[in-house]
Amino acid sequence: MAASAETTLMPDIPDEFLQSYLSQREIAVDTELQGLRLGRDQVCLVQLCDRDKRVCLVRPSPPKAPPNLKKLLTHPKTVKVFHYALSDVAFLKMSLGIEVHPYRCTKVMSKIVRTYTELHSLKELVKESVGVDLEKNSQSSNWHKASLSAGQLKYAANDVLHLLSVFDHLVGMIEERGRLPTGITAMELNERSQQALPIMVELILNGYGDRDQGWETSLFNH
Repeated sequence: MAASAETTLMPDIPDEFLQSYLSQREIAVDTELQGLRLGRDQVCLVQLCDRDKRVCLVRPSPPKAPPNLKKLLTHPKTVKVFHYALSDVAFLKMSLGIEVHPYRCTKVMSKIVRTYTELHSLKELVKESVGVDLEKNSQSSNWHKASLSAGQLKYAANDVLHLLSVFDHLVGMIEERGRLPTGITAMELNERSQQALPIMVELILNGYGDRDQGWETSLFNH
């Protein structure tokens, strides 16, 4: 079933997948959207993958949240790993009413520890940590259409297939970085940054994003 799950849309996480996912310490999660405007655009697809490479592609029907998907995304003992969690978490709450917790963002981790580059996309991280060159031709496509192409489904699956490997790679880098000049460790700084994400999500959801099409706030600027 794991092999077919990569290219099959499901209305919810199958029960057997859910039990496996709930037993994991971390699970990879991504979303595909109609667009990037909160309140106008909806979640079209939710992709999930565990450390055994079991991929599940869930096609929800907003505003109703699939029960098993909601159970997993709110399960307190499984960390949901996103790349650019700010967008995914905000849309999951606005579109499906799911308040994701706990979660971590690999883009934040990358920006904290990969200070030798300005390239923090998932494509760059997968290439550096796993040696796989992700195909991104389907990134900007119509995810709301009734029938998704094989290329879209493969693209969606690949976005979570390597995400936990990226997460592990970044954790190792952060641990190796050690203490910063102020005395705080890079790991401590990362944890504090991750804990700040829910506050940023609330600011964006409540209209305090006044830059980058609503995804960046100047609230803390001078």
